[in-house]
Amino acid sequence: MNSLIILIGAGLLVPLFFKGKIVIAKYIATAAFAFAAFNVFMGHGISMEYFTLTPDIQLLEIVVLIVLAATMMTFSGFERPLVSQTLFLGAASMAMLETNNFLMFIVLFEVIAIISYVLGANIRSRLNAEGAIKMFVAGATASGFILLGFALFAMVTPSFNYAEIAIRGNFTLVAVGIMLAGIFYKMTIVPMHGWAGDAYAQINHSAAAILSSVIKVVVVIATFKAFYIFLQAYLNTTVLLFSFFAIITMTLGNFMALFQKKIAKILSFSSIAHAGYMLIPFAAIASGYSYTALVYLAVAYIFMQTSVFLLLNDLRREAHIKTLDDIRGLYQRSPLHALFFTIQLLSLAGVPIMAGFISKAVTFWAGVDAGLWPLVLIAALNSALSVGYYAWVIKHIYFDTTDGYNTSKIYMTPGSLLGQLILLAGTIYFGIFAAPVFVSTGI
Repeated sequence: MNSLIILIGAGLLVPLFFKGKIVIAKYIATAAFAFAAFNVFMGHGISMEYFTLTPDIQLLEIVVLIVLAATMMTFSGFERPLVSQTLFLGAASMAMLETNNFLMFIVLFEVIAIISYVLGANIRSRLNAEGAIKMFVAGATASGFILLGFALFAMVTPSFNYAEIAIRGNFTLVAVGIMLAGIFYKMTIVPMHGWAGDAYAQINHSAAAILSSVIKVVVVIATFKAFYIFLQAYLNTTVLLFSFFAIITMTLGNFMALFQKKIAKILSFSSIAHAGYMLIPFAAIASGYSYTALVYLAVAYIFMQTSVFLLLNDLRREAHIKTLDDIRGLYQRSPLHALFFTIQLLSLAGVPIMAGFISKAVTFWAGVDAGLWPLVLIAALNSALSVGYYAWVIKHIYFDTTDGYNTSKIYMTPGSLLGQLILLAGTIYFGIFAAPVFVSTGI
């Protein structure tokens, strides 16, 4: 059975079980993700025109579906409305990754945008509402830019298939530039990042985990595929444009993270900084390793970023932990949360034997191979800078003592434990074994 039908069908079915315990809905959703991942593993993609399942997309889809299944396991009754939305997101993500048609890319981009608004709209407080509104306004602005650019582009190309797109000089360049301005909003590229720093910290952290990892990764990979021909055609412009935005995004994201007191804010600006790293393969389009680097970054990032936001969601729900002061001495209150948090933060920082290190190493090599030494040097310095705030969080977890009234134990539910073990396995596996990524991308 088509994976798309499995996920959409499950998304329509699970609301029937919302009145009771969320466990049944979670089991159905997790089984649907697992079945869809197995289906993709067996080589069965979306059997429709304008969709193609290649080895690289096959790997990415399996990772996305596994991560969404792990996320589903961590949900509690509070996240009940997110179950069906996550299933629909899984289906839309598969379609966006597999499409080879620019019109379908635009349509699916908007489908995912709408799902993201609904995910963010799980409103239980004024703070949730503020974050959801900021995300919606930014998304609506992005959509306006994308549709305007696409309308201009549609005037000059005879076909929307990636292999048959026509390029008409500066007119196409202007159209592409306008579309990228909109896409940069979704990718949280500076200066289109402002909404994300607040929204990720204000909405439900389970939704933030999905928005800042799964959706960002899907958009980045699909954008690279859709715009590849333009990046090659306007090579000089590509190098200058993406190098500039990569530098300011990673630098501002890391510096802003250094001065935050709320953990969610630190993770939000860390996410923005990682968007800057993801632009390096775009700038290094002349290198044969650029796409491999981007896929590796995407695979590593989705495991790490999803894990830390889900852990923070657990801690906020169970112990009202929001700030660095709140997380002091966490290892005494919950050794499991402390361990998972520490490993994933070290991976985000780029410590060896974890996916974050090797993904950055491949990315930096792609930049060197393309002759972008200054960009790689700045990225390496930014990576070193990020160690500061990740280490600061770890220092609070292990080396600071708790207040006398803040010593109650925090327990991890079996679902959260299983989900975190899956995410940790992905972080460790892709930190040791690079072959799956290299082989899938033809290196």
